[in-house]
Amino acid sequence: MCNIAQTILINKLNMKQKITLLGTGTCQLQKHRTSSSILVQLEDLLFVYDLGRGTTQRLAELEIKQDDLQHIVVSHFHPDHVSDLVPFLHASCWSQIDPRSKNLHIYGPVGLEEQMGRILNLFGAGGLERDSFKVQLHEIHDTHFAIGKHSFSFINLPPVNNSGLKFEVNGKVYAFTGDSDFHEKEIAFLDGVDFAVIDAGHPMDEQIVDLATKTQVPTIVLSHLYRETDENEIRQKANQAGYKGDLIVGSDLMSFDL
Repeated sequence: MCNIAQTILINKLNMKQKITLLGTGTCQLQKHRTSSSILVQLEDLLFVYDLGRGTTQRLAELEIKQDDLQHIVVSHFHPDHVSDLVPFLHASCWSQIDPRSKNLHIYGPVGLEEQMGRILNLFGAGGLERDSFKVQLHEIHDTHFAIGKHSFSFINLPPVNNSGLKFEVNGKVYAFTGDSDFHEKEIAFLDGVDFAVIDAGHPMDEQIVDLATKTQVPTIVLSHLYRETDENEIRQKANQAGYKGDLIVGSDLMSFDL
């Protein structure tokens, strides 16, 4: 059962379980793409996977308040995946219209405590922390972790010590690859997945087509885009190669119902 605060949040977000791409870009400064971040709304849980540059503004556009978002999952520590932790935490402490009053839980791979210690210390005591809430760090040393009743797979994908995220909702399996190139581990990671958001910036189009063909994930959304990709062209190439699903070029604030 949802508590009152969760019910209010679900009503505000149109009572839909969905995935929203907050940011589909990279380190590049582009007016139509902020850096990597995915918002996941379940019936009793709201969390983001990564929080790259500009994505806190996307949260504001969706009218998500500080206390609405209590869980952040970090795939790895590249700036275009974590840099908006600084403005988000700064607003948590010092915003005059939306200060945080609930604890913030941050989950991430080995090294999370060290990296977050550096971020929190960078601005001095009290710069990014207040007595009204705690930043609780959950360094993941295994391939699985849980948030409440929800279980997640957290799998290392080469080559940058990135951890992909996989979870099940209503009998379907969802996966995010974060910052990952094309390799056998990614193919294995996507086995049995129904919906995936993948890094399409590092692999070439031919490798994306190969990945789609070998995994046959029914819906693959291309994100983390360095180059602009022609959706019709890459979809046609994939279908000609034997892919039976759908390839979608992601854009900021694009959403998908679960």
